[in-house]
Amino acid sequence: MQQHTYMLDRWEDRSGHRQAWKFGYRGTAGEFGRIEVVYPASRRGDRNVTEVKGDTVPVTSFMGWAYGRKPSLFIAELSVGGTGVRLKRNRWAQTRAGRALRMQVTGREYRYRASSARHGDRTLTRNGVEVRIRRHGSGARKKATFTVLGPADATDLALAAVMCGVNTRNLTRGGAVRAFFARSLHWLDIFQ
Repeated sequence: MQQHTYMLDRWEDRSGHRQAWKFGYRGTAGEFGRIEVVYPASRRGDRNVTEVKGDTVPVTSFMGWAYGRKPSLFIAELSVGGTGVRLKRNRWAQTRAGRALRMQVTGREYRYRASSARHGDRTLTRNGVEVRIRRHGSGARKKATFTVLGPADATDLALAAVMCGVNTRNLTRGGAVRAFFARSLHWLDIFQ
């Protein structure tokens, strides 16, 4: 089975007003060329957008309720190459596999799930292809490493990259509990 490893470095642009600050990952992924993840690429009310662009990858965006600077899985929308993608997940499932985010892109079924209890380890799978995503390091040395197993294409890499700019804590039970309390405290703050 084919195996390739690609690494994207974290970057940030803190110029201008703090509402205009941008963060993300960028780098070169072998034959796929340059890839750049930007979050928040834009804001729409209380929702943030993460966007992926690159040499060969389709423009991919993920919009969801703002959780810090990243969008969350709450009220989420995904677009790949300008086409909307329906997202499904079972927020009440007890296992990480059961809580996986499911999507169908260009006729292929994908599952994005937590591969460990650690927040930075995720896996994107489809028939015959697996992309393992690991975010590691801190500060200026933070990186996103993609280990690709199987004959992946540009769409697979674009989906894996966009999810690096999404808050996916809800894919684990512990993360879902923390997100619930954070959302509750936010709502209490609004009503005061």
